[in-house]
Amino acid sequence: MKIPKTISSILFFVFLTTLYINLVAFDDGIVGFTRKNSDKIGCICHDFSPDVRVTVVINGPSTVFVNDTALYTLRISGGPAVEAGCDIATNLGTVYPSYLDTLLRRDESLPGSGFELTHKDPRAFTGPFVEFTFKYAAPSTPNVTDTIYANGNSVNHDGTSDGDRWNYADNFIISIIDRPLPVELSSFTANVNGNNAELKWTTSSEENNSGFEIERSDKSGFWVKRGFVQGHGNSVVPVNYSFTDRNLTAGKYLYRLKQIDYNGNFEYFNLSGEVLISNPSVFRLSQNYPNPFNPSTRINYDIAVTGLVRLFVYDITGKMITELVNSIQSPGSYTVGFDGSSYCSGVYFYKIETGEFSEIRTMFLVK
Repeated sequence: MKIPKTISSILFFVFLTTLYINLVAFDDGIVGFTRKNSDKIGCICHDFSPDVRVTVVINGPSTVFVNDTALYTLRISGGPAVEAGCDIATNLGTVYPSYLDTLLRRDESLPGSGFELTHKDPRAFTGPFVEFTFKYAAPSTPNVTDTIYANGNSVNHDGTSDGDRWNYADNFIISIIDRPLPVELSSFTANVNGNNAELKWTTSSEENNSGFEIERSDKSGFWVKRGFVQGHGNSVVPVNYSFTDRNLTAGKYLYRLKQIDYNGNFEYFNLSGEVLISNPSVFRLSQNYPNPFNPSTRINYDIAVTGLVRLFVYDITGKMITELVNSIQSPGSYTVGFDGSSYCSGVYFYKIETGEFSEIRTMFLVK
């Protein structure tokens, strides 16, 4: 047996009216009646259909960073303009009452259906419109769009729904975008010079950049800090940086930059590929560094074949004053220190001997 359309409409109206009375929509607000749920219900407790004589407008930013919070308003005008109420919902983000507005509360139409905003008490008109202020918290997923749904009613507050009006707001679309990194790295490269790894990187922009820690890892996977390079703070033009990791033994290495903000936040930038340090193919004695020095300096040398290595230091008269190395060493790059604290300022010589290779260099102690 079919139920006539008129009877069906009456039953539907009774159902909605009962629902409305149970939820005490006049005084406490109501949720679950925006276009998020359906565009055929709305504030039917005040009238069956939306009324163009009531204007409901959402105002606020149309672009929000992930996890950010932004402030929005819902403006209601037209209708009886005695008091106004609202229902505000969203798809992906979350809406909250603002500390600027004490007449909003959060509620769910059904457990688990998602929290929406509505009025605790209707807001009285003191001019041509009323506004509800609320907060919107963006989701953590970038490059998506979200929607704020809302409706508002304008009522005469005479204890009945007679003469009340309501309308939907146009759906408000929000673009959720990823937060830009405080430092944008445009390049990060490495070059091998002997047993040194020369790192270079360029930033295209910087914001609150305290600097970069340079970290190195060998095949063990354990990262160690090798140095720190001061950042430029804030910059909108390219900035070039460099760092040399010296005196590496033969092997494969990984590098990364730990960029640190002034507030302690940090992020990593990894060098693409490994840095390969090979065993020396020739014997070499490098110039000491620093030179001149006071009171200590370091001497680097390369060994191409396993053998006895001896390294001496002589004064200006040709007298040997110390023997820095006297041992069997395998192919590789080595560093030894010389402390001149107990010697006078002047010219000194250092000499390496290993197999048939021998070389002498000059260094200057200045106190």
